[in-house]
Order: sequence, then structure tokens, then C-alpha cells
Amino acid sequence: MNKTRLALVVAAALSPMMVVQAQDKTTMLDTMTVVGTRTETSVRDNPASVSVVEREQIEKRGADSVAELLRDVPGVSVVDTAVAGMKRIRIRGEQSNRVVILVDGQEMTDQSSYGAPFLIDPSNIERIEVVRGPASVLYGAKAIGGVVNVITKQGAADPVVLELGAGYFSGSKGKQASAAVSGTVERFDYRLSVSGDDHKDRRVAKGTHSPNSKKLPNSASDNKDASVHLGMKLGEAENHYLSFKANQHKLKADGWEDNFSLVQGFNAAEIASDVAQGFGSGIDERSTMDIVKFNANLPKRDLKKAGLYYEGLELSPLVRKLGFDMFYQEVDREFANDITLFGPDVRMKPTPMAPSGSVAPVTVNIQSTSVDKTKTFGGSSQLDLALHEEHYTVLGVQFLKDTLETDKYTQPSVRVVMDTPAGPRPVSPKIDAVSTFDKASMRTASTFMQDEWTLPNDFKLIGGVRYYHVKSELEKTSSSSYQAGDSSTHSRFVKSLGLTWTGLEHTTLRGGYSEGYVMPTLLEQFTDSRAGRGITLHGNPDLTAERSQNYELGLRYQNRGVVFDSTLFYTKAKNYITFESCANSSRCIEGDIYSNADKATSYGLELLAEYWVADTPYTPYLNTTLMRRKVTVEDFSTYKTDVPLISGQFGLRYENSFAGTDLWADAFVQAASQSDKKERDIEKSGKVSRHLSGWSTLNFAVGGNFGEVGQHRVALHLNNLNNRHYRASVDEMPATGRNLVLTFNTSL
Repeated sequence: MNKTRLALVVAAALSPMMVVQAQDKTTMLDTMTVVGTRTETSVRDNPASVSVVEREQIEKRGADSVAELLRDVPGVSVVDTAVAGMKRIRIRGEQSNRVVILVDGQEMTDQSSYGAPFLIDPSNIERIEVVRGPASVLYGAKAIGGVVNVITKQGAADPVVLELGAGYFSGSKGKQASAAVSGTVERFDYRLSVSGDDHKDRRVAKGTHSPNSKKLPNSASDNKDASVHLGMKLGEAENHYLSFKANQHKLKADGWEDNFSLVQGFNAAEIASDVAQGFGSGIDERSTMDIVKFNANLPKRDLKKAGLYYEGLELSPLVRKLGFDMFYQEVDREFANDITLFGPDVRMKPTPMAPSGSVAPVTVNIQSTSVDKTKTFGGSSQLDLALHEEHYTVLGVQFLKDTLETDKYTQPSVRVVMDTPAGPRPVSPKIDAVSTFDKASMRTASTFMQDEWTLPNDFKLIGGVRYYHVKSELEKTSSSSYQAGDSSTHSRFVKSLGLTWTGLEHTTLRGGYSEGYVMPTLLEQFTDSRAGRGITLHGNPDLTAERSQNYELGLRYQNRGVVFDSTLFYTKAKNYITFESCANSSRCIEGDIYSNADKATSYGLELLAEYWVADTPYTPYLNTTLMRRKVTVEDFSTYKTDVPLISGQFGLRYENSFAGTDLWADAFVQAASQSDKKERDIEKSGKVSRHLSGWSTLNFAVGGNFGEVGQHRVALHLNNLNNRHYRASVDEMPATGRNLVLTFNTSL
């Protein structure tokens, strides 16, 4: 079978609709992006699975967070872990700590096990670029799931432009406001911006997860953001650009008590021994306790960051581009957790006073706080070379140093109601509070190379390699579990290879292989915590990097009004960090400890299709993800991993001009099939899995640009018109009920 016939077979398999009659139109596949290859490449010709959310889409969406702007991207889902104001994303089922978040190409590091949130205001964003799938060769650690690069706005084209924005969110009685002044004077450009929002408790439709109320208590949040951008073009040809950016973001968020967190069947003796040494020895091993109260709050999650950037273009026939950047950032985090466990009939072991044992109600309460500060200094440099007319080569280096200081405080208490001849008598043994301080650092140095080779017959081969070296060290500690000077070192090569073929008109076929890795965080290696589970979870300096391998086939087609972008992917990963009982480890006695035990296999299809009906303002569209994901932990294996078999959105867009106003509308349905989440520790406790029903919502949005140059923009979103009660995933709170979002933006 020759190459042309093979390509036609693959194209036919991936896209049944290749011949339609409509006129050409600039589409999303024409968009230029850097994130997939670290060089400017159109989406259509990119060897990676990339998506771009542009400024126009951002202004139309009226989203309350950056994560919401990405909800419609195939393969992407939003998670908040019961904290409405702390939205993160998953890509292809990979948790947020396996997704790299970049702001203007600089990594937002996070040394927790949850991943970095988006501490940036949507009104300050020019565009967002997304890579779906491992990209560690180009972007280093945490890029198993993918990469999100948030590109912020620069100065406006005119000398002085005032931007104002406001929004109202009925689902949380939320208010949002922003203001900015920006401009360009000769070679100098600038932008100063401030913004803030305030959201009350989320309003939902009554249902399984909110049976007694139309509000989710403790789901409020507020944000404040300020930023500055200063830039200057240099050189006779103005091909050098130097810029400075600074940002300060303050976030406060309450934590909703998720009924899924009220886990049943914990071993009462283990719980009691963990909070009060020796106390559990008097409890029968068969007794269990249930979590009856779980509250988590984030009274503080603040960011301060400053960065310096340089880019030189077309410096010589050999040197096509030279860039470097450096930055410093601080993240201050406060976390408070209050957990209560209760066993109504905990059986005590026999004693001389009670030979047959006794049964008593036992209550355990654990109040924990964690005050953390993470300081990060980093920088990178990239050199683009045209070594040969058929080769475009990229060389780069990157350095990061994270320093974590954490103060943890835990106050446990136990209350047992004993039967005595005089009647029930509560007994509460005295338990001292535990306070610890740890200081740890992580240094990451890496170098990477990528070459793009233009081959005959419309083929293009792109290969890359990165070498990384990571050293983590515990510098100070007050814990008896560790010693100052404990350290770990990791180094490895990771690789990628991509091939594109454009031998068919209007069509790009692509295939690729890529690797990803995620380093264990400082918290996972060197700190102990009871927050979130009630049982002490110990750090483990012996953890190794999580690793993944990804294989992809893709087709992109654009012609006569049709846009089609599809990806088949298969990813296998190992050494995922989970936790296991200290009974299986020599590093601890009571509780659990982090370990490399999980494996995961994911495969699926991501599809985006739209068709502009010729000579009309209408465009029907579809984006969807079909996916299966399997997790294996020792002898435990399941496909119930909180990933629906199919999810996505389909709708009809309208765009037209009338009386000097650009009007648009969008009627669409968002939907997903049922999903389940089954975990080893919860299965052992007797609660086999957590089930979510399939769901669908009807939505409508309308808006327009008006004014002399369309500088005034208004949008109205009517969401969940059928008032459906649902949860998109176990890791996301119940969705807002029927609601509207109204936004207005203007430039003066």
C-alpha cells in the first residue's frame, strides 16, 4: 500500500465528513502557537495535541476563573476538591499536580500534592495555549498530563487606553470588577491593572448532594489582583524586546463539606493509636468509626511574583531567536482542617473489671492548621538556530530552586462515654498538641534540545531530548521522624518524537511519542500531616519520579467551512505516588506513608469538529472526549477512576453584523455519561465506590460589540436552563443551578 493510499485510509477512518460545500474561512487551525514546539507553529501543522483560547473567546465567556475558560477544551476537566474558589484542571484524567501551569512561559510551582491553582485574573489574559499529553522534554517536571501557558496582556496600540470591566454571577451572587490603563509610546509599552471579585455561597438545584438546601454552605471566595507590565523595543531594527512583569494575587476560599468526604469504616484502634499513643491498644481491632464532620478552609493563598524577559529575533542567518527569562515568586498558604470521627458502638478489649469487654461510643476530633511559604527562583534560556535549510534547532537550559517553610499544628482529642454503676461517664484522656516546623529545598537543573527536520514528500520530523537533575534536601526540622540533611537526588533523560505529513491538500496527519515525569514534592518527601484524612500521613524521602509514555495519532482538516481536529491517544504511567499503611514500611509505625505504587493506563479519542454553513451566520459544532482510564495499585485494579466514558459539548453558533454592531449567539448542550470513583482505601473501609449519574445541561449565550471600533462589549450567559442537579466529577462540587452571567467591558 503506497503512502497516499495509506493516508486516505487513515483520513477516512478518522473523519467521515471530508467533502462539503462552503467557502474558506479563517479558523482555529490557522492560529499560531508556541507551546507545542517552543517555536511559532500553526495549530494545523503542530505535531502535538494543542488548543488555543484567544482573547475574543475569553471576553465572550465571562468566566469566573482561568480554569472555567478551559472547560470546553477536549480532554480537559475542571476540579476544585470542595473549594469553589480554588479551581484547577485535569488533562486526560491526570490530576492537577501532573499538569504544568506557566504564566508567560514561567512555571507556577507548587510543593503540595494538589497542583498549582490559577492565581491570575482572567481580565489580564491575552490568550491561553494548552498541550494535551506529556511534554516534559520541552517543559520539564509535572508535564505528564500536559501544559497550560497563560499569556498576559501587554500595552495597547494607542498611547493611553483605559479598560474597564464588570460582571455579575447570579449563581453565587458574585461581583467582578477590573480596571487597567495601557498604551504604547514609540518603543515603550506599558500596562497597569487591578481587579477583584467576591462570590457568596454557590446556589444549586436540590438533589442528592444538597438535599436540604439550594445553597452549598462554606463555598464562598474572593480574589484581589494587581499587575504591571513594562516593555521596550531595542535596536535599529527593533528586533530586541526587554520586558518586566510583576503580579500580586490574594485569594481567600471556604471549603464545602463534601458528603463524599464522610467516609465510613475506619479502623477505630488505628485511629485511636494514631492520635493518642497507646490508647488504641484497648480497642478491639474489629471496631470501626465513620467521619461525621469534615471542614477545610483556605483563609490565605497569596502570590507575589516578578519576572524579567528578553527576546531577540532574526539576529543573524544562523541565530533566528535568542530568549532568556528569570523570575522570583512567593506563595503564602494557610490551610485549616477540622475532622470528627464517631463510632457509636466501639468494642473495648476484655479487662479484669469487664471480662467480656464493653461497648462505648467514641468520638475523635482532629483540628489541624498548616502555614506554608514557598519561595521560588528560576530562569531559562533558549537559542533557536537555522543550522541547515532543512533543519530548525532549539537549544535550552532551565533552572528552578524551590524553598518551602511549613509550620504545622495539630490538636487531637478523644472522648469515650463509659458505662459505670453511676451511669454514663465521659472520659477524655489528655492529649498534647503537636507542632512541627520544616524547611526544605528542591533544585532542578535541566537542558533540552529539539530539532525540526523538513523531509522530502511533505514529511516533517521533530525530535527532542531533555536531561534533568533534581536534588531535594531537608534543611531544618523539629520532627523526630526526620533529620536535617536528609536528601534525595534524581536524574534522567526524557525523549519525544513527532512526525507530520501534509501530502493531502488541506490535511495534516501526525503521529508522536512523548514522555513525562513528575518529581515528588517537598511535602510528600519530608513532612507529616493529619490534614484531610484524620490519619497521620508520613513523608517519604525514598520516593522516585512518576513517569509516563504517550503515543498519539492525529488528523487535522480544514476546507470549505469544515474544521476537523481529532486525536487518538494511549498513555501508560508508573511509579505514581499514593499512600500505604505503615505496616508495610520500615519508615513509620502508625498511620500511612507516601509510596510509589500506582500504575495507570489511559486511552481515548479527542474530537473537535465544526462546519460554517456557506453564506449564512450559522456554525454547528461539536467537541467531545471518549476515554477510558485504568488505575492499578498492587492487587487492586479498576476502571472506576472518576472519568466518564464520553463527555463534551455540541451547539450552534451565530455571528453577524447589524447596524454597526457585531452580534453573536451560542446555543449549546454540555453533557457527560455516568462515572464512578473506586479507591483502594475506601473499598477496604466498606464503601465500594462513589457513583455519579450522567447529566446534560441546556445553555444559551448572546452578546455583541458596539461603538466606533467595537470597543464596548457585552455578553449574557444563561446557564443550566433545565436546572439540572449534577456533579461533573467526584473532585468537583455540585454545579451551579439555573443561573445567569452578565459581563460588560469597554476600552476608552
